[in-house]
Amino acid sequence: MENNGILALFDIDGTLVRGARCHYQAFVESVKKFYDFEEDISGINYAGKTDPQILREVLELGGFSREKIEENFRRCQEYMVQYYLENVHKEQVKALKGTSNLLKDLKKENVLLGLVTGNLEPIAYAKLGKVGFDDYFPFGGFGSDYEDRYLLVKTAIELAKSRYGFKGEKIIVVGDTPRDVQAAQVYGLKTVAVATGSYKIDELEKCGADYFMDNLSDKENFFKILGHL
Repeated sequence: MENNGILALFDIDGTLVRGARCHYQAFVESVKKFYDFEEDISGINYAGKTDPQILREVLELGGFSREKIEENFRRCQEYMVQYYLENVHKEQVKALKGTSNLLKDLKKENVLLGLVTGNLEPIAYAKLGKVGFDDYFPFGGFGSDYEDRYLLVKTAIELAKSRYGFKGEKIIVVGDTPRDVQAAQVYGLKTVAVATGSYKIDELEKCGADYFMDNLSDKENFFKILGHL
């Protein structure tokens, strides 16, 4: 289907959904299995970071050398995916307010939808599948592509152009953390920061987002933003 010249790239956790506790547990179990280290991720601010980035930080805090981290780094991530897929049926993932109706309307208006998420790709789609959002997003940039979030933005845009014929320059990145905004700013892209994650509006204002929303239930305002691109 030909798009209308607008590309909207969405984060997942805290932006579209909440409640992915099994994802957290996948970190704990994987680190325990491959590094014999019983550390969790509750002690670090992981909002907006990629899964590999979080994993590396946890291991560095545990005192592991770079060489020791790399030894099982890929296998550890693979096990994270395996664990998550085996346990995703237990997840209580919930769609955040307004997201379902907004995505329906964006699709109806032929806005091209993609993801920019720190989740490893299979985890991302399994998580979205719990709320029926997986079919809205045929492509994206994932934590399994790169550790640095700004490169995920680049990956998503390149896929939009090469696979889905996106030729426009109207791109919006939607997320709930300063890291979402900063990754988009590297390419001079417009951003919408939503206060549905761990950051409040006043905190998000400091990171330089172009637009702010309490949540994604105000469809009229969101489409007004698209009109300003």
